[in-house]
Amino acid sequence: MGFWQRLLWLEDKTEPVRVALVGEKSLERKLLEQAYQQNPHIQVIYTSQEINPEKISPEVELVEIFAPPKETSELAREFLKKRFNISVGMPPALSLEEINLLQELSQKHQNWVRVRNPCFYYQPFQKACEIIKKEKLGYPLMLRLIVKRSPKPEDGLDWGKWILEKESDFLALAEELYGPIEKVFAMSNSGNSKEIGSIIIGFKFQAQHRMGYLLLDFASQLHIRTFTFPVFRQLWATGTAGVLMINRGEGQLWRVPPLLLRAKNYSHTYENLKDSWQDAYSEMVKEVAVSLRKNLHPGFGLSRAKRGLIIALSVQASLEQKREIPLSQPLS
Repeated sequence: MGFWQRLLWLEDKTEPVRVALVGEKSLERKLLEQAYQQNPHIQVIYTSQEINPEKISPEVELVEIFAPPKETSELAREFLKKRFNISVGMPPALSLEEINLLQELSQKHQNWVRVRNPCFYYQPFQKACEIIKKEKLGYPLMLRLIVKRSPKPEDGLDWGKWILEKESDFLALAEELYGPIEKVFAMSNSGNSKEIGSIIIGFKFQAQHRMGYLLLDFASQLHIRTFTFPVFRQLWATGTAGVLMINRGEGQLWRVPPLLLRAKNYSHTYENLKDSWQDAYSEMVKEVAVSLRKNLHPGFGLSRAKRGLIIALSVQASLEQKREIPLSQPLS
Protein backbone atom coordinates (compact mmCIF):
# COMPACT_ATOMS: atom_id res chain seq x y z
CA MET A 1 0.00 0.00 0.00
CA GLY A 2 3.04 2.31 -0.35
CA PHE A 3 1.43 3.84 -3.42
CA TRP A 4 -0.19 6.35 -1.04
CA GLN A 5 2.94 8.47 -1.39
CA ARG A 6 1.58 9.51 -4.77
CA LEU A 7 -1.09 11.51 -2.94
CA LEU A 8 1.59 14.13 -2.25
CA TRP A 9 2.15 14.76 -5.96
CA LEU A 10 -1.03 16.74 -6.51
CA GLU A 11 -0.35 20.37 -7.36
CA ASP A 12 -2.61 23.13 -6.07
CA LYS A 13 -3.17 24.43 -9.62
CA THR A 14 -4.69 21.19 -10.87
CA GLU A 15 -8.27 21.58 -12.10
CA PRO A 16 -10.72 20.09 -9.56
CA VAL A 17 -12.16 16.67 -10.37
CA ARG A 18 -15.90 16.92 -11.06
CA VAL A 19 -17.89 14.38 -9.04
CA ALA A 20 -21.55 13.31 -8.73
CA LEU A 21 -23.05 11.52 -5.74
CA VAL A 22 -26.22 9.50 -6.29
CA GLY A 23 -28.29 7.03 -4.33
CA GLU A 24 -29.66 6.30 -0.90
CA LYS A 25 -28.92 8.28 2.23
CA SER A 26 -26.57 6.43 4.59
CA LEU A 27 -23.81 7.07 7.09
CA GLU A 28 -21.28 6.00 4.46
CA ARG A 29 -22.60 8.63 2.05
CA LYS A 30 -22.55 11.28 4.78
CA LEU A 31 -18.91 10.52 5.63
CA LEU A 32 -17.87 10.58 2.00
CA GLU A 33 -19.79 13.78 1.24
CA GLN A 34 -18.06 15.50 4.15
CA ALA A 35 -14.68 14.34 2.87
CA TYR A 36 -15.43 15.62 -0.64
CA GLN A 37 -16.53 19.01 0.69
CA GLN A 38 -13.29 19.37 2.62
CA ASN A 39 -11.02 18.55 -0.33
CA PRO A 40 -10.10 21.58 -2.51
CA HIS A 41 -9.20 19.32 -5.45
CA ILE A 42 -12.77 18.03 -5.80
CA GLN A 43 -15.90 19.77 -7.07
CA VAL A 44 -19.22 18.04 -6.37
CA ILE A 45 -21.42 19.28 -9.22
CA TYR A 46 -24.40 16.93 -8.83
CA THR A 47 -26.02 15.18 -5.90
CA SER A 48 -29.30 13.28 -5.79
CA GLN A 49 -31.04 10.31 -4.22
CA GLU A 50 -32.24 9.34 -7.67
CA ILE A 51 -29.92 7.01 -9.58
CA ASN A 52 -30.29 7.82 -13.26
CA PRO A 53 -27.27 8.15 -15.59
CA GLU A 54 -29.40 10.12 -18.07
CA LYS A 55 -29.60 13.03 -15.63
CA ILE A 56 -25.86 13.35 -15.09
CA SER A 57 -23.78 15.74 -17.19
CA PRO A 58 -21.03 14.27 -19.39
CA GLU A 59 -18.72 16.71 -17.59
CA VAL A 60 -18.85 14.51 -14.49
CA GLU A 61 -15.60 12.57 -14.14
CA LEU A 62 -16.68 10.19 -11.37
CA VAL A 63 -20.04 8.99 -10.08
CA GLU A 64 -20.25 7.75 -6.48
CA ILE A 65 -23.12 5.23 -6.31
CA PHE A 66 -24.80 4.39 -2.99
CA ALA A 67 -27.21 1.46 -3.19
CA PRO A 68 -28.01 -1.84 -1.44
CA PRO A 69 -25.65 -4.69 -2.44
CA LYS A 70 -28.41 -6.51 -4.33
CA GLU A 71 -28.83 -3.47 -6.62
CA THR A 72 -25.23 -2.29 -6.95
CA SER A 73 -24.08 -4.51 -9.83
CA GLU A 74 -26.99 -3.67 -12.14
CA LEU A 75 -26.69 0.07 -11.44
CA ALA A 76 -22.93 -0.03 -11.96
CA ARG A 77 -23.41 -1.67 -15.37
CA GLU A 78 -25.80 1.11 -16.43
CA PHE A 79 -23.21 3.78 -15.65
CA LEU A 80 -20.35 1.84 -17.24
CA LYS A 81 -22.37 1.51 -20.45
CA LYS A 82 -22.68 5.30 -20.42
CA ARG A 83 -18.88 5.43 -20.03
CA PHE A 84 -18.83 7.00 -16.58
CA ASN A 85 -16.03 6.31 -14.12
CA ILE A 86 -17.66 4.96 -10.97
CA SER A 87 -17.12 4.22 -7.30
CA VAL A 88 -19.35 1.66 -5.54
CA GLY A 89 -19.62 -0.01 -2.16
CA MET A 90 -18.19 -3.36 -1.13
CA PRO A 91 -19.26 -5.87 -2.34
CA PRO A 92 -19.84 -4.51 -5.87
CA ALA A 93 -21.70 -7.72 -6.81
CA LEU A 94 -23.19 -10.78 -5.13
CA SER A 95 -21.96 -13.40 -7.61
CA LEU A 96 -18.89 -14.10 -9.70
CA GLU A 97 -20.97 -13.81 -12.86
CA GLU A 98 -21.99 -10.27 -11.94
CA ILE A 99 -18.49 -9.08 -11.05
CA ASN A 100 -17.08 -10.66 -14.23
CA LEU A 101 -19.59 -8.60 -16.24
CA LEU A 102 -18.43 -5.45 -14.46
CA GLN A 103 -14.81 -6.25 -15.26
CA GLU A 104 -15.64 -6.86 -18.92
CA LEU A 105 -17.53 -3.56 -19.23
CA SER A 106 -14.81 -1.64 -17.42
CA GLN A 107 -12.14 -3.02 -19.74
CA LYS A 108 -14.26 -2.54 -22.85
CA HIS A 109 -14.95 1.15 -22.18
CA GLN A 110 -11.69 1.83 -20.31
CA ASN A 111 -13.57 3.10 -17.25
CA TRP A 112 -12.03 3.74 -13.83
CA VAL A 113 -13.82 1.63 -11.20
CA ARG A 114 -13.08 1.99 -7.50
CA VAL A 115 -14.68 -0.18 -4.82
CA ARG A 116 -15.08 1.52 -1.46
CA ASN A 117 -13.38 -0.69 1.13
CA PRO A 118 -12.59 1.44 4.21
CA CYS A 119 -10.48 -1.40 5.66
CA PHE A 120 -8.05 -0.94 2.76
CA TYR A 121 -7.81 2.85 3.29
CA TYR A 122 -7.58 2.83 7.12
CA GLN A 123 -4.04 3.92 8.00
CA PRO A 124 -3.31 1.46 10.86
CA PHE A 125 -4.25 -1.44 8.56
CA GLN A 126 -2.08 0.04 5.81
CA LYS A 127 0.82 0.28 8.25
CA ALA A 128 0.29 -3.34 9.28
CA CYS A 129 0.61 -4.42 5.63
CA GLU A 130 3.82 -2.40 5.32
CA ILE A 131 5.33 -3.93 8.48
CA ILE A 132 4.53 -7.46 7.33
CA LYS A 133 5.92 -6.89 3.81
CA LYS A 134 9.15 -5.49 5.31
CA GLU A 135 9.43 -8.74 7.30
CA LYS A 136 9.57 -6.97 10.67
CA LEU A 137 7.54 -9.89 12.04
CA GLY A 138 9.81 -12.44 10.41
CA TYR A 139 7.85 -15.13 8.59
CA PRO A 140 4.08 -14.54 9.13
CA LEU A 141 2.39 -17.52 10.76
CA MET A 142 -0.93 -16.65 12.39
CA LEU A 143 -3.52 -13.96 11.62
CA ARG A 144 -6.29 -13.27 14.11
CA LEU A 145 -9.15 -10.97 13.12
CA ILE A 146 -11.83 -10.14 15.69
CA VAL A 147 -15.09 -8.30 15.01
CA LYS A 148 -17.57 -7.33 17.71
CA ARG A 149 -20.92 -5.91 16.68
CA SER A 150 -23.93 -4.55 18.51
CA PRO A 151 -26.78 -5.29 18.27
CA LYS A 152 -27.25 -8.86 17.06
CA PRO A 153 -29.16 -9.12 13.73
CA GLU A 154 -32.68 -10.48 13.65
CA ASP A 155 -33.43 -14.20 14.02
CA GLY A 156 -33.76 -16.33 10.91
CA LEU A 157 -31.03 -14.41 9.09
CA ASP A 158 -29.09 -16.05 6.26
CA TRP A 159 -25.66 -15.79 7.88
CA GLY A 160 -23.75 -16.61 4.71
CA LYS A 161 -25.46 -13.79 2.83
CA TRP A 162 -24.95 -11.46 5.79
CA ILE A 163 -21.19 -12.18 5.84
CA LEU A 164 -21.07 -11.55 2.09
CA GLU A 165 -22.74 -8.14 2.40
CA LYS A 166 -21.19 -6.96 5.69
CA GLU A 167 -17.73 -8.52 6.07
CA SER A 168 -16.35 -9.13 2.56
CA ASP A 169 -14.25 -5.96 3.01
CA PHE A 170 -12.50 -7.29 6.14
CA LEU A 171 -12.10 -10.73 4.54
CA ALA A 172 -10.36 -9.10 1.57
CA LEU A 173 -7.91 -7.46 4.00
CA ALA A 174 -6.78 -10.90 5.18
CA GLU A 175 -5.23 -11.58 1.78
CA GLU A 176 -3.62 -8.13 1.66
CA LEU A 177 -1.85 -9.02 4.89
CA TYR A 178 -0.94 -12.70 4.47
CA GLY A 179 -1.35 -13.50 0.78
CA PRO A 180 -3.81 -15.77 -1.05
CA ILE A 181 -6.16 -17.98 0.97
CA GLU A 182 -6.29 -21.63 -0.10
CA LYS A 183 -9.37 -22.81 1.82
CA VAL A 184 -11.89 -21.73 4.46
CA PHE A 185 -14.08 -23.38 7.06
CA ALA A 186 -16.91 -21.57 8.86
CA MET A 187 -19.26 -22.32 11.76
CA SER A 188 -22.01 -20.26 13.39
CA ASN A 189 -23.55 -20.46 16.84
CA SER A 190 -26.46 -18.18 17.59
CA GLY A 191 -28.19 -20.69 19.87
CA ASN A 192 -31.53 -19.66 21.30
CA SER A 193 -30.33 -16.27 22.51
CA LYS A 194 -31.68 -13.09 21.00
CA GLU A 195 -28.81 -11.12 22.54
CA ILE A 196 -25.60 -12.92 21.55
CA GLY A 197 -24.15 -15.07 18.77
CA SER A 198 -20.86 -15.94 17.06
CA ILE A 199 -19.42 -16.95 13.71
CA ILE A 200 -15.87 -18.22 13.27
CA ILE A 201 -14.15 -18.43 9.89
CA GLY A 202 -10.88 -20.34 9.64
CA PHE A 203 -8.30 -19.66 6.90
CA LYS A 204 -5.53 -21.79 5.46
CA PHE A 205 -3.29 -19.59 3.35
CA GLN A 206 -1.39 -20.86 0.33
CA ALA A 207 1.95 -20.08 1.99
CA GLN A 208 3.32 -22.93 4.05
CA HIS A 209 2.47 -23.04 7.79
CA ARG A 210 0.32 -19.91 7.52
CA MET A 211 -3.12 -19.96 9.15
CA GLY A 212 -5.71 -17.54 10.51
CA TYR A 213 -9.27 -16.93 11.54
CA LEU A 214 -11.96 -14.29 11.83
CA LEU A 215 -14.17 -14.41 14.92
CA LEU A 216 -17.39 -12.41 14.68
CA ASP A 217 -19.23 -11.84 17.98
CA PHE A 218 -22.63 -10.21 18.45
CA ALA A 219 -23.62 -8.79 21.83
CA SER A 220 -26.62 -6.48 22.12
CA GLN A 221 -25.42 -5.03 25.45
CA LEU A 222 -21.91 -4.30 24.21
CA HIS A 223 -21.01 -0.60 24.40
CA ILE A 224 -18.74 0.38 21.51
CA ARG A 225 -17.45 3.95 21.53
CA THR A 226 -17.72 5.36 18.03
CA PHE A 227 -18.69 8.32 15.87
CA THR A 228 -19.44 6.05 12.92
CA PHE A 229 -20.57 2.40 12.99
CA PRO A 230 -21.05 0.33 16.20
CA VAL A 231 -18.34 -2.14 15.18
CA PHE A 232 -15.07 -3.01 16.95
CA ARG A 233 -12.26 -4.53 14.87
CA GLN A 234 -9.12 -6.13 16.21
CA LEU A 235 -6.15 -7.43 14.23
CA TRP A 236 -3.28 -9.51 15.63
CA ALA A 237 -0.56 -10.78 13.29
CA THR A 238 2.09 -13.16 14.62
CA GLY A 239 5.35 -14.12 12.93
CA THR A 240 8.59 -15.89 13.79
CA ALA A 241 10.12 -12.60 14.99
CA GLY A 242 7.27 -10.70 16.60
CA VAL A 243 3.62 -9.72 16.80
CA LEU A 244 1.66 -6.60 15.83
CA MET A 245 -1.65 -5.58 17.38
CA ILE A 246 -4.39 -3.21 16.28
CA ASN A 247 -7.17 -2.97 18.85
CA ARG A 248 -9.45 -0.45 17.19
CA GLY A 249 -11.17 0.07 13.88
CA GLU A 250 -14.59 1.59 13.32
CA GLY A 251 -15.13 1.80 17.08
CA GLN A 252 -13.32 1.24 20.38
CA LEU A 253 -13.91 -0.90 23.45
CA TRP A 254 -10.98 0.62 25.33
CA ARG A 255 -8.41 3.37 24.77
CA VAL A 256 -5.24 1.92 23.23
CA PRO A 257 -2.55 3.06 20.76
CA PRO A 258 -3.52 2.61 17.08
CA LEU A 259 -0.80 0.00 16.48
CA LEU A 260 1.68 -1.83 18.69
CA LEU A 261 4.62 -3.85 17.36
CA ARG A 262 6.48 -6.24 19.64
CA ALA A 263 9.54 -7.99 18.25
CA LYS A 264 12.27 -10.09 19.84
CA ASN A 265 14.55 -7.20 20.76
CA TYR A 266 12.25 -4.18 20.86
CA SER A 267 8.71 -2.88 20.92
CA HIS A 268 7.30 0.17 19.17
CA THR A 269 4.01 2.04 19.54
CA TYR A 270 2.67 3.90 16.50
CA GLU A 271 0.86 6.80 18.15
CA ASN A 272 0.72 9.21 15.21
CA LEU A 273 -1.30 7.17 12.73
CA LYS A 274 -4.63 8.57 11.57
CA ASP A 275 -6.87 6.21 13.50
CA SER A 276 -10.29 7.78 13.05
CA TRP A 277 -12.51 5.68 10.78
CA GLN A 278 -13.58 8.91 9.06
CA ASP A 279 -9.99 9.35 7.85
CA ALA A 280 -10.38 6.29 5.62
CA TYR A 281 -13.01 8.20 3.63
CA SER A 282 -10.72 11.22 3.33
CA GLU A 283 -8.09 8.89 1.87
CA MET A 284 -10.62 7.59 -0.66
CA VAL A 285 -11.31 11.16 -1.77
CA LYS A 286 -7.59 11.96 -2.07
CA GLU A 287 -7.23 8.89 -4.27
CA VAL A 288 -9.97 10.18 -6.60
CA ALA A 289 -8.22 13.55 -6.94
CA VAL A 290 -4.81 12.05 -7.72
CA SER A 291 -5.71 8.95 -9.72
CA LEU A 292 -8.12 10.55 -12.18
CA ARG A 293 -5.73 13.44 -12.87
CA LYS A 294 -2.68 11.21 -13.27
CA ASN A 295 -4.43 8.28 -15.00
CA LEU A 296 -3.63 5.82 -12.21
CA HIS A 297 -5.59 2.72 -11.24
CA PRO A 298 -7.57 2.82 -7.98
CA GLY A 299 -5.95 1.16 -4.98
CA PHE A 300 -8.95 -1.10 -4.41
CA GLY A 301 -10.59 -1.95 -7.71
CA LEU A 302 -12.60 -4.82 -9.13
CA SER A 303 -9.76 -7.36 -9.05
CA ARG A 304 -9.21 -6.99 -5.30
CA ALA A 305 -12.96 -6.81 -4.70
CA LYS A 306 -13.36 -10.06 -6.63
CA ARG A 307 -10.97 -11.83 -4.26
CA GLY A 308 -12.99 -10.60 -1.28
CA LEU A 309 -16.15 -11.82 -2.99
CA ILE A 310 -14.65 -15.27 -3.64
CA ILE A 311 -13.65 -15.59 0.03
CA ALA A 312 -17.11 -14.49 1.20
CA LEU A 313 -18.90 -16.86 -1.20
CA SER A 314 -16.68 -19.69 0.01
CA VAL A 315 -17.59 -18.84 3.61
CA GLN A 316 -21.26 -18.87 2.62
CA ALA A 317 -20.83 -22.30 1.03
CA SER A 318 -19.00 -23.60 4.11
CA LEU A 319 -21.80 -22.46 6.43
CA GLU A 320 -24.40 -24.11 4.20
CA GLN A 321 -22.53 -27.36 3.55
CA LYS A 322 -20.77 -27.59 6.93
CA ARG A 323 -17.42 -28.48 5.44
CA GLU A 324 -14.10 -27.02 4.35
CA ILE A 325 -14.27 -25.15 1.03
CA PRO A 326 -11.22 -24.74 -1.26
CA LEU A 327 -11.20 -21.32 -2.97
CA SER A 328 -10.40 -23.11 -6.23
CA GLN A 329 -13.85 -24.74 -6.14
CA PRO A 330 -16.35 -23.24 -8.65
CA LEU A 331 -18.80 -20.86 -6.95
CA SER A 332 -22.04 -19.29 -8.12
